[in-house]
Amino acid sequence: MLERVADDPSKVISDNVELSEADRAVWGYVDDIFCLIQPWGFDVTEIGVPTRVLYGLTDVLVPRQHGEWLAHNVPNAEVVIDEQGGHMPDPNLVTERFGWLVQPV
Repeated sequence: MLERVADDPSKVISDNVELSEADRAVWGYVDDIFCLIQPWGFDVTEIGVPTRVLYGLTDVLVPRQHGEWLAHNVPNAEVVIDEQGGHMPDPNLVTERFGWLVQPV
């Protein structure tokens, strides 16, 4: 997997999926892979800011157990489980799901 990431980060998703150039530029999948193989640089149990853990039960890229683990370990996290959702957010729900990030505290 690491060799495929080094060669072409978009290919780690699947050999059968071809990303557009625009998606390759913003995907950031390399960062996701690095999060799997090295420490994050902080302990999630010490997060003290408002946090929302959002995951989809049909996600084939990140197992739902990871979302469950975050929900259990991030203090006071708001947990949103999208029973029909996958890895990418539903474009019709982006404002609802992520708008809180720009609200004044």
